[in-house]
Amino acid sequence: MTSAQRSILAAAMLMQSVSIGLTFGILPVLLEPLELAFEASRTTISSGQILMMVALAMGSLLTGLALDRGYVRRVMLAGALLLTSAQVVAALSPNLWVLGLAAVMAGFAVPSVGPLAAASLVTRSFDAERGRALGLMSMGPALGSGFFAAMAGWSLLVLDWRQTFLFFAVIAFVVMTPVVWFFIPPHFDPAPDPASESGRVSQGVSLGALVRRPLFLWTAGVFALSAGTSSGWVVHVAAFLGGSGFDETQRSGLLALQYWMGVPGALFFGVMADRVGLTTLFAAMLGTGAACFGVMALEPAPVVVVGTCVVFGFAFGGTIPLYMLLLGRRLGPDAMGRAMGLSNMMMLPVMTGSVLLAASIFEATGGYTRALSIFSIALLGAIGCLLGSNWSARKA
Repeated sequence: MTSAQRSILAAAMLMQSVSIGLTFGILPVLLEPLELAFEASRTTISSGQILMMVALAMGSLLTGLALDRGYVRRVMLAGALLLTSAQVVAALSPNLWVLGLAAVMAGFAVPSVGPLAAASLVTRSFDAERGRALGLMSMGPALGSGFFAAMAGWSLLVLDWRQTFLFFAVIAFVVMTPVVWFFIPPHFDPAPDPASESGRVSQGVSLGALVRRPLFLWTAGVFALSAGTSSGWVVHVAAFLGGSGFDETQRSGLLALQYWMGVPGALFFGVMADRVGLTTLFAAMLGTGAACFGVMALEPAPVVVVGTCVVFGFAFGGTIPLYMLLLGRRLGPDAMGRAMGLSNMMMLPVMTGSVLLAASIFEATGGYTRALSIFSIALLGAIGCLLGSNWSARKA
């Protein structure tokens, strides 16, 4: 690994840590304080996750096109400034409409400074040991989510939720802007990709042509079902833990632990992907996640809940590196941005349904058992899409 590659990898990790941590990482901790502040239902406040994901999906398409053309620094700088602004708008929100606007701004910023931009950087910068590089890169969201979830829990003990958002705005600006300006090249040329398969897509293929390809649809289905259900469920984890007997401090700590377990998970799955069959690893990850949802649906004792959160966090740390590897092999690095943007679009309805399903079932039954059972089945469906992707790749 060259010094330039190390700089890119470190910058990608840090940018993801801040961007994911200050959006999806802090939302579960702030869910109940925002409910009280705006006298809103859980369904209404948890819909902020949906707004973020709608904006993320739309932003991914535009960001993906720009990244595929190599305009990295300007894309990431714009994203850093937009994310900072979103935190300020959230802090000053007088009503739910403005808070919703802040969620949209934050979601639109994430593709420019989160996993999409980071994966494009790493995929273009590494040809050998790409799995290990993607695994290291994917430690960023888990580190940031855990760190900022814990920080949000601490901050709410000494500050109110508005001051917490302002505090996070300062962090976003001070950390992200210098990293982009000094460590991200203004333009990137694609790296050679000896591992791409016969389904490789050239830069000239349109978004419409890409989305009509069965190979892409099967592949994106894996991401839609796995990331959609897991990200939708994360919104409700803190509330689920409260129903399992954990107090507010314990909930934020356990949520942080679940996030942090994604760090060794991302590294493990990334490294193993260079040595073991990708299908085997991905199926093992999805099967483990399905089992975790099944265990939580049984409403187990608190000690079992802790163990399940640890295993779940470790397993889903592999989502980004494994999916980026799968996408790169199926379509090639020159289409990574567009393909990931479209994958986010396919994931959006699954995530939206997961958030609303869990919220509505909780409000109807007082628990999450039925929702968790459905999520477990969805992950088994993701394994089916993975097998369909393999079949389509052989047929291409």
